Amino acid sequence: MQTRTFLAPFLCAALFLGGCNRNSATNSGASGSSNSPNELSIISAHPRNIQVEFERIFEEKYPQAQIKWVSPGASTDILAFVLGQYQNKAKTEGIGIDVYFGGGDAAFLEMEKAGLLASLPSDYGVPADLGGVPLRGAQNRWVAAALSGFGIFYNKGIAARDKLPVPQTWADMANPKLRNRIALADPRHSGSAHMAYEVILQTNGWDKGWQILTGMAGNARTFSTSSSGITNDVASGEAVVAPAIDFFAAGKIASAGGDKLGYVEPKGQSVVTPDPIGILRGAPHLDMAQKFVALVMSPVGQKLWMFKKGVPGGPTGDALGRKAALPAVYQPLSPSSVIRQNPYAAQGLFKFDARRAALRHRALNDLLGAVLIDNQDAIKVRWAKTPDAARLAFVPVKEAELTQLGTKWNDQAFRNATVEKWKSAARVHFRS
Repeated sequence: MQTRTFLAPFLCAALFLGGCNRNSATNSGASGSSNSPNELSIISAHPRNIQVEFERIFEEKYPQAQIKWVSPGASTDILAFVLGQYQNKAKTEGIGIDVYFGGGDAAFLEMEKAGLLASLPSDYGVPADLGGVPLRGAQNRWVAAALSGFGIFYNKGIAARDKLPVPQTWADMANPKLRNRIALADPRHSGSAHMAYEVILQTNGWDKGWQILTGMAGNARTFSTSSSGITNDVASGEAVVAPAIDFFAAGKIASAGGDKLGYVEPKGQSVVTPDPIGILRGAPHLDMAQKFVALVMSPVGQKLWMFKKGVPGGPTGDALGRKAALPAVYQPLSPSSVIRQNPYAAQGLFKFDARRAALRHRALNDLLGAVLIDNQDAIKVRWAKTPDAARLAFVPVKEAELTQLGTKWNDQAFRNATVEKWKSAARVHFRS
């Protein structure tokens, strides 16, 4: 099997601002697909180790296949790219990419609503939902390939050395004793950062959630563009605490040891969400795309997420450490699995509203950016003087209003004007 890894260089900042031709990427290969029936183009936010492992098992089953990975940035960047590429396309026309792999459920719910996903031929044995959270799209337009939890990742050694409190709840991350010791990521680029902030808002309520997020911004060293960057910061000791996806934290803990690093999911505020896979509308290599999805969703593909390095059915590199979406692989749970808990048997999960999250996905990212990230310097100055999140917190829009605004977010002029209004109001508040 011949494979090509394609790191797309064409995602320009103007794509988000409405200033560049959204079809310009076709000249760099995104829509310039080969006519070879053995080619498969996959756009993915998954890290390279995951791509390599699934590429390997696909090669074993289909030696003639030629995979091209397209990676124009982090997960939020990828969604913006795909939405932009489909703009002004005919309803049956594609963009030269076959499979969308990973990136969180909010992205797939948004693409489903926009009609950008083809129906899959099966549900692959994945149930419709888990604790009220959808695991499949309407008409099987997407399906959970893996499951993700969100919690707090921390450096045990540094916390003990500096006598710092280890957060047990999301609200604990706004403790002023953690000032300059928290690592955060920008949700305008990182899908997992977006999910962490959405979880905080849903589990704590809009007003209380914004108080927590404001305190976290005051405590943060800076905002990274990637969630992997903030877990690296905690693992290296540059930061002490960060919100994290469970498998990111698990990988770091496995490498460094449980005596050095830890992870906790806030009691009563933990959620399990799908990390889906789907086939894009107008996929030029539909047969290969369906074969790839089927393999990912088969017991072979599902065990690959969970099994230890080097065991039969496991990865050749480090364990991926992710929860499979297929219930059958937990019955019984293999001793080869690094995952020791069945998410389908979990108790006390918060009932996360995935549909509401999807409706406000991009609008919330821009709101968080305009209020907290673009004004972080001023927030940190105020927080250093008076670390009172209830007094300092500011949000220029009610929760219900944001959901309504989210329906207008494809209107670039409206979006830009609204974001600028939010940013200006926040600037006045934090500098007063």
